[in-house]
Amino acid sequence: MSDKSDVNQRIAKTLEKIKNSLDKKSNIKTENTTDPIFDSDTGNLNTPTKEEETLNISTETTLIKDRKFTNLNWIKHNHQELTFKNCTISNSDFSASNLDGLRLIHCKIFNCDFEKASIQDGFFEDCEFYDKDKQNGCRFNLADLKRTEFYRCNISMSTFKRANAFQIVVNECRAQGCDFQFTNFSHVISRTALFSSAFLTKTDFRYSNFEGVHLEKCDLSESKFVSVIFSKVNLEEANLTNTIFSPSHYDGLSLFKADLRNAELTNIDIRKIDFTGVKIFEWQQAFFIENLGIIVYPDKT
Repeated sequence: MSDKSDVNQRIAKTLEKIKNSLDKKSNIKTENTTDPIFDSDTGNLNTPTKEEETLNISTETTLIKDRKFTNLNWIKHNHQELTFKNCTISNSDFSASNLDGLRLIHCKIFNCDFEKASIQDGFFEDCEFYDKDKQNGCRFNLADLKRTEFYRCNISMSTFKRANAFQIVVNECRAQGCDFQFTNFSHVISRTALFSSAFLTKTDFRYSNFEGVHLEKCDLSESKFVSVIFSKVNLEEANLTNTIFSPSHYDGLSLFKADLRNAELTNIDIRKIDFTGVKIFEWQQAFFIENLGIIVYPDKT
């Protein structure tokens, strides 16, 4: 009997120790209290949290991660060099704010307004700016996006009207239905000289509007420009290699000395565009000859 009693006492003591240990752990305050859930759409680990409507930034704050915000009012705020990781921000207003150096990693930014905001040297990677449910993007009209970089992001249906996008990078992104009307990709050197710089590469820009932009000598290689508006667009000496180039509107388009090697050209009347100095491969000659209505017969052997 004594042996059995000793065993029961040891078991009781062990259970008490386990209980005490769990109680101590439950009192420890941690940033995350839920188990991570794998998001099959993005391949990211997201931690579901309660939506917050305020975000207080201290002088020491540089990283915000695994949080969800809605209805933030950051109009004319000044918060530079912030990094958001695995966050969701929706229905928020960042207009006229200074957000230079902003970094967004694996974030979802839905229905947010960045009009007139300064986001120089921003870095956005694997982010969603397109709300599939509401079918709209974000607003960057008149924003300062100099040297800002988008990698593997979905910016579809977003607007960039008259934004400053000098030296912007948009690489391996989805940008369908975007509005780049009169977006500024240039830097004024003098009253008569402009220098343009942009890297719009490996991106799907179908149905987007580029009316009135200057992209001379810019890199647009391997992108899809299907049913886009290229009215009054300057693409002189631009790199358009390996693109799908099929604009829906192109009155006033300039392609002087552009590099179109290996580009797939369709739906273009070459008689309406100056192709002087354009670079193409030999196999692409057939498009130009057929477009002019010329019938070519094989040489006699």
